[in-house]
This record gives sequence, C-alpha cells and structure tokens, in this order.
Amino acid sequence: MDKHGHIMKHTFMESIWNNIPDGIVVIDLNENILDVNPGFEALHGWTREELVGRPCCFTPVHLLEERRLMIEKAKLGESLQCQETFKLRKDGTMVYVSLTLTALRNDSGTIIGIVGIERDISDRIKMEASLFEAESLYSHLADSALAGVFVGQEGRILYANPYLAALYGYTNEELLQIELGKLMLPGELEVVTRDAQATLMEQKQIYYHFNITGVKKDGSPVHLEGNSCLISFQGKPALLGTVQDITIKKEKERSLRDSANMYQRIIKFLPEPIVLIDNGEIVYANKLAVKLIGAADDSEMVGRPILDYVDPAYSDDLMDVLNKVIHTDDPTNFIENKMLCNDGQTIDVEMSSIRIHNYRGKMVILTVIRDLTDRKRSEEMLVRSEKLSVIGQLAAGVAHEIRNPLTALKGFTQLLKSKAEGNSFYYDIMTNELDRINFIVNEFMTLAKPHFSKFSTRRLDHILHAVISILETQAILMNVSIRTEFENCIPSIYCDENQLKQVFINIIKNAIEAMPLGGQITITAAMEPDHERVRLTIRDEGMGIPDEIIRQIGQPFITTKEKGTGLGLMISSRIIEQHQGLMNISSIPGEGTTIEIILPLTTEEQ
Repeated sequence: MDKHGHIMKHTFMESIWNNIPDGIVVIDLNENILDVNPGFEALHGWTREELVGRPCCFTPVHLLEERRLMIEKAKLGESLQCQETFKLRKDGTMVYVSLTLTALRNDSGTIIGIVGIERDISDRIKMEASLFEAESLYSHLADSALAGVFVGQEGRILYANPYLAALYGYTNEELLQIELGKLMLPGELEVVTRDAQATLMEQKQIYYHFNITGVKKDGSPVHLEGNSCLISFQGKPALLGTVQDITIKKEKERSLRDSANMYQRIIKFLPEPIVLIDNGEIVYANKLAVKLIGAADDSEMVGRPILDYVDPAYSDDLMDVLNKVIHTDDPTNFIENKMLCNDGQTIDVEMSSIRIHNYRGKMVILTVIRDLTDRKRSEEMLVRSEKLSVIGQLAAGVAHEIRNPLTALKGFTQLLKSKAEGNSFYYDIMTNELDRINFIVNEFMTLAKPHFSKFSTRRLDHILHAVISILETQAILMNVSIRTEFENCIPSIYCDENQLKQVFINIIKNAIEAMPLGGQITITAAMEPDHERVRLTIRDEGMGIPDEIIRQIGQPFITTKEKGTGLGLMISSRIIEQHQGLMNISSIPGEGTTIEIILPLTTEEQ
C-alpha cells in the first residue's frame, strides 16, 4: 500500500473510531486501560485522560465474579457477545449495557489485550458497531466485530466487515461491487438515510434506529435491526451503519402472539371444569363446567351469580375466597364445597381460584372445579373395606377357636348315636345342627379371605394418584408432604384396582401416622431390569420399627400403633400375594420405614 493509501485508510478508520455510537475500551493483559473512544467517554462520564493507564473496573461489587469469568474467557481467545450487564458511571449511577469482549491480537496472532464494546440498551437502542483504533488496531477490531458493519457513500459500499458479508451470503469482494439499495427491499434505503440526511444539514450528530428487510444473495429475506448516522469522509457525506439479524427475534414475537391465542384456547378446552367470575357473576363456563352442572349449554350459566350453583351452607366461605383472591396473584388452595346441579342433585367438589388480569379487558377470577364424587365413593369404600377386614379377621379368629370344641362335640354325638338303642331321632337333629354350626364357621373363615371379582388392566400411577388425592388432606393436616417419582415407561398391570387401592391407602396412611411431627413420604415406581415386573417403594421419615416387631409384621394384632389391630398389613400382604407379587418391609429405627412392593405385569390371559 502506498503512503497516500495508508493515510486514507488511517483517516477512514479514525473517522469511524471517533464517530461510532458505542463505547469501546482497549485494555492490556494486566487489565489496565490503553485507550477509550469518545463513545465510551460519553457513556461513562470520564474523559480519556482520566481513564488511560488506570485499572479497568466499572463493575458493581455484586457482579465482580461475573466480570472476572468473562475477562478470563477473553484472555483465552473466546469471544463473548451481547452479555447484558450493569456498568458504573462517574456520577455513581449504573447503566445497563450489552457487552462484547474480543481478544486483541497482533499481526502474528498473539493475544496482546482485550477490546470491550458497550452498547447502552437502557432505552432499547440496540446498536452494534465496529470500533477501530490506529491502522492495525482498527483493522483487527472491524474484522472481528460480531455485527454487520458497513460504510456507504454515493450508493456504493466502501467497507463491509466479514460478518455482514456472511450474513448476506456474499464474499467481501462481491459485496463491495453491489449497490447499497439492492441489499434491501425497494424503498427501504430511504428508511436508513432519510433522518440522517436531515441531521447532517443541521450539523448534528444523531444516531437513528431502523428495522428493514434485507435480501440475501439467494433471494431469501432476512430481518435486520440497526443504527445509522451520517459522517463526513474525505469531505463528502458517508453513511455509517451497523445491523443485526433479528429473524429469530421476529419468529419469537410471532410465537408469543401464537401463544396468546393458544392461551385463550387453553381456557376454553382445559380438561377440568372452568368458570370465569366477574363481581360474583359467571362470564364464561367451559364445556366440562356445563356438563358438570347439567346445563344444556353455557348460555344457561353465563350471566347468573355463581352462588346460584353453590349450596347455601357454603356460600359465605366461597365469597370470602373470591374477595381475597381478587387482591392477589397467588392461587388459592383447593377447598371443598358442594354444588347444586340443574337436576337438583348436590355434588361434592373442590375449588381453586386465581386472578386473571386481562380477559376481554377485564380483571376476572378463574375458578377450577373438581368433581369429588369418585373420590368420596373411594373413601367410603375404604371405610367399609377396613371395617369388613377387621370383622372378617375377628370372625376368623373366633371361628378357629370354635372349630376344635365343635369337632369334639360332633364326634361324641356320633359315638353316642352308635351306642344308643333308641331316640336316634334326637341324635340326628344334634348332628344336623352341629353341621350347620360348622358351615357358619367356614363362612367366618371365608370372610377373612380377599375376594377378586373385578380384575382389569389399569395404570399403576393412576391408582397411586387417586389414593394420594384421598389422603392428601390428612397429610397436609399432619404437615406431611408426599413426593412421587414415577418412570414414564411404566406399562399397565392386570389387577383388582380397588384391592390395590386398599393396600396403598393402608400403607400411606400408616406412613402419615408414623410422622406426628411432619415429614416427607417418597413414592417411587420403576420397571425392574427384566421388564416383567414393576417395583414400587413407599418410604417415610418416621421413628421406624424395632427389629423384633419387623419380623412379626403381617401377623394379626402385631402393631406399633397404640390403637392398631395389626390386621391392615396382614390383609395387604395377602392381597399382594394374590396378585402374585411380593411385599418387603425394612426399617431403621429413628430414620424411617420403607415398604417395597413388586408386582408382575400379568396379562388377562395369564
């Protein structure tokens, strides 16, 4: 390059350095400032003379570790781009910037320092520009900038960095041969230059933000966001600009719009009964809510007070909840209630409400309603099952004690009959009555045995969730949390759902009662390595069971509870055995008890 060309290039680079809107600081490997541009002075409030030679640290105390990590990465040659962070000004205030750090290399490629570029994004002005130093420094900085940088004059591109060329799909040489206006849709060049030309006439230096659609080499569009200003180069006006590809940003904005529309659909099709309430009046009811109430369509419900569908005994409680939730963004816990259906029936439900800020321009309350009919039925079944189990076991115990003397009575009756010369009629009556008593005793024995009448294919995780929902209230009252860890690939099992519910309710209820001071129950379900069995573990954090009792668990009247009978685990063990499964109990005193149940994936044919 001849001397004239060298001077032109240096002047060109220096013009960019002095007029670029972003702040730039150049530091050595000891983190001392070598140079700053006017944009950095304007951003931070210090002059170049105040900064050069001093340590470079404009970071708030709580972000020093973040800064250290970024500097270390830059020293290793890693480029960090668009790192949003806070920086300190001279007056003590902070400015939010987008920070880019790039290693500065000499002509041999050795890292000799770090170049930091700061863009003030406090007012959403997203500008990236290439900052240049003297000839070598400016060239390295412009070529390594992570944004498209260009300088245009008289409709031609005088300079384009590699990033801009790659963005458009051209080589640098090809890009310099193309008119500036052909890189964007027709008429959009005016968007980039119009305001800048006006300010040049007023001799002001203002940077203008623009959004345009560029046209790549292959003809495909690319959405660009940038900043431009007019500068004077060799006595003529020139356009200095930076651009960034915001195609992904545009796609995200479109995705957000789609999400907003989907939100409206979710409210409509959420798989639980939903009503929206405004000042105590129903303004929307989805299909499941209409079905729950038994209305013909939502028009029967919309416009009516929500209290029309609530048992009067629960009206005040519901209104208290609605009056509280309208003043907070936190959802309420599910609270039991009773609702009145159109056919006059009353159903047990639970409700949870949350405030919705903008439904058709209004603030309303979204209330989720869950039908508890099945759960209540299961709870009643549980109570009946427990009563029948205890009665059956007690009956079996009594029957066992009766059977021995009954056998003796029958034997001696038959002996006396064989030796009697007369009155055999009375002996026949006695024998028949003893046979009848024996039949009743056998019925008592049968009462204690599990009966399987409704085997079907069921999801184990669904059964467990149903049981947890039954016992959740009791757990909350005891300050006990229930955590589940279920594998996604657990298949269905062939079982008697009600009897497995009885087993799980008994075990989880025991776990809750074992933690009077609260704690956590962990329920896990996973496939065995042979993929033919599923392993379920229920672990509590109670006081545990002594070893001498562990060995007897499952026998009648062996229990650690003051009022327990010990029959529950015995029945549970029999049910698991009838399902061809295994149940193991292990316990560490003072730490808790673990019950492990292994069930085969038995099919109906098997």
